Amino acid sequence: MPRRRRLFRLGIRQKVVLVLLTVLLTALSISGYLVMRDVEQNVLSETDRRGAETADYLARSIAYSVVGYDYHTIQLLLDQVVEAGGVVHARVLSDRGNTMAEVQHPDRANLERVEFQRPIELDGREVGHLEMELSIEPILAQLEQQKTSLIRREVAVIALIALGEFVALSWIIIAPLTRVSRALESNVDQNGVILRDIDVHSNDEIGDLAARFNQMRAQLNTANEQLRGRVESADRELREAYERLIQQQKQLESSNAELEVLTRTDPLTGLGNRRAFQEAMEQDIALFRRHGDPASLLILDLDNFKAINDTWGHDTGDRILKAFAGLLREHCRDTDTTCRMGGEEFAVFLRRCDAPGALKTAEKLRQTVAAMGVPTEDGRQQLHVTVSIGLASLSLEEGVTSSKGLCRAADQAMYASKRRGRNRVTNYTTLISEDPLSVNFQGDET
Repeated sequence: MPRRRRLFRLGIRQKVVLVLLTVLLTALSISGYLVMRDVEQNVLSETDRRGAETADYLARSIAYSVVGYDYHTIQLLLDQVVEAGGVVHARVLSDRGNTMAEVQHPDRANLERVEFQRPIELDGREVGHLEMELSIEPILAQLEQQKTSLIRREVAVIALIALGEFVALSWIIIAPLTRVSRALESNVDQNGVILRDIDVHSNDEIGDLAARFNQMRAQLNTANEQLRGRVESADRELREAYERLIQQQKQLESSNAELEVLTRTDPLTGLGNRRAFQEAMEQDIALFRRHGDPASLLILDLDNFKAINDTWGHDTGDRILKAFAGLLREHCRDTDTTCRMGGEEFAVFLRRCDAPGALKTAEKLRQTVAAMGVPTEDGRQQLHVTVSIGLASLSLEEGVTSSKGLCRAADQAMYASKRRGRNRVTNYTTLISEDPLSVNFQGDET
């Protein structure tokens, strides 16, 4: 009798067959969808290929017209291409980026489209640029109809199969599993320990599984206890490693920040170095080229500084450099950029400051430096220094329109101050008008 009951019972194997049947039908539906998608991709690829060929042919056809600036012929060709259908927008640009001809189909402005761009070349040289947009709306509409029809058929078939499978699975699998689930409710505590056996008996594999599970309950509880201990140990080690990683990350970020400061700052004076100064100038010179915003540059060189180092030592010279840097920070605007170019040479970039304003600032700095006193190391004597300043401003008339040209002009003016007796300010504009022979540079290099 038990053998006969086993032969006629519906086991897990038979149940899995039913599930696989459902999976097979679903796979067929997915396969149909993928086939449809492949067809869509092939059609779109063919459209891209034909559009590319059309764009290439059109670019070759209008090359001579672009070179000859034959706007009328180019416009006629674009009109013909758009009227022929498919192309909804076409535009031809010259090698300078100017629009030579453009056509937009009035009835297809909102259609789905694909864009093609081709260089217009003649004898290996690019003479213009073609932009073309091809409508794919008819293709998408046809594909959408096929897709809708396929989906409807698949939905109908799947709905019928799903209904049958739902009824079968509810009676064959879901009902026994529901009994097992109810038996497991509130049967596990917060630590995952199984509290009691599962009181479920059936003549299929689910009943066998429940019986085996009841036998293994003690073993599972023991394994769970061991695993929980290992997890707690691993979690503690992970938290410690995470804290070490966070600390290392903070140290790395701090080191990177310090390195960034060192690469952009003069270590003795705390002013910006040549690299930071050059970057700041480039931004404002770009504004001058675009909008004509004024800007000026001061090159300052301490007079007879080598004699101070030789007489009083480099430590005293460093204190003078620091005092001079502090004076620059105090008397320059927050928007100005100051830097130490090297040795006893400094620079101040005056944003939005024309030549008269820069001359006023330079003269004020010269007088302040002359009045500055730096005590010697023993404090018994005050050392005084002077500064020679060269001034240059961005100017289209003088050809000073780049950072390189501005630095050279200000440098010329500074050396003129040295030649004229030091402790003075020389404007490059005045220098080239009063003493042109002393200037070996005018304007920017091309």
